[in-house]
Amino acid sequence: MYKKLKLEDCVYLCLGLAGCEAGDNKIIIQEYLKWRFHCPIKVINDGEIALSALLKGNDGIITIAGTGSITIGKYMDAEVRVGGWGHLIGDQGSGYYIAMEAIRVVFLENDLGIPDSILTKEIFRKTNCDNRKQLLHFVYNSNKGEIAALVPVILKIYEKGDNVCTKILKDAGVDLAKNTIRAINLLGVEGTIKVAIKGSIITKIQIVKDEFNNEFNRNDIKIDLYDEDVSSAKGGYYQGIREIENRKKCRNL
Repeated sequence: MYKKLKLEDCVYLCLGLAGCEAGDNKIIIQEYLKWRFHCPIKVINDGEIALSALLKGNDGIITIAGTGSITIGKYMDAEVRVGGWGHLIGDQGSGYYIAMEAIRVVFLENDLGIPDSILTKEIFRKTNCDNRKQLLHFVYNSNKGEIAALVPVILKIYEKGDNVCTKILKDAGVDLAKNTIRAINLLGVEGTIKVAIKGSIITKIQIVKDEFNNEFNRNDIKIDLYDEDVSSAKGGYYQGIREIENRKKCRNL
């Protein structure tokens, strides 16, 4: 029978929250929860808790690519972050980035005097635009999620054999792998490294995933790829187990 946990039963609390690094958010949240639960509290980035979930608390790297993208790595006592700086600065390989690459093609066709391609026509249709002036208005008045929603259009045209969309999607896979390789180099990992992936762009779009893997082969880098549909909430459990074991070791020294 299900037994409801009481506050006094909580021995460790871990939260993975997007944007927790901004300002004093992490400190504010930790202080409030300490008052509420009276147990060790850890507040970490949502990418870090996803890494812990997929690798069961072990060291390694996670590359996430959905609307945005980020790479986070942990090895020994070192931690690194590559990318994830937001759509205005980076987010290479993300859904937003893919969509913007396609939108740039729409305007490049105009600048080169090329007739509208199928890609351009489909983007107009999806955004309810009749011309580039209206599309420009759409781009500058939409959030990144609305723009990233164009990815299925690009994927549909790619599946018809379109070379432009093929290149855009392949480049996304390469960009995501390059960020992962940068994390590997920053951590100084030698030999095979555990790499987890999460997010619809890198796990659901096969050409992106394939090109991601190919880039490691081209650079002669050995990885063990972890691609499971695991709830990030499990990362909190593995973080707790690891923390409790470390505390026991310290008491026994």
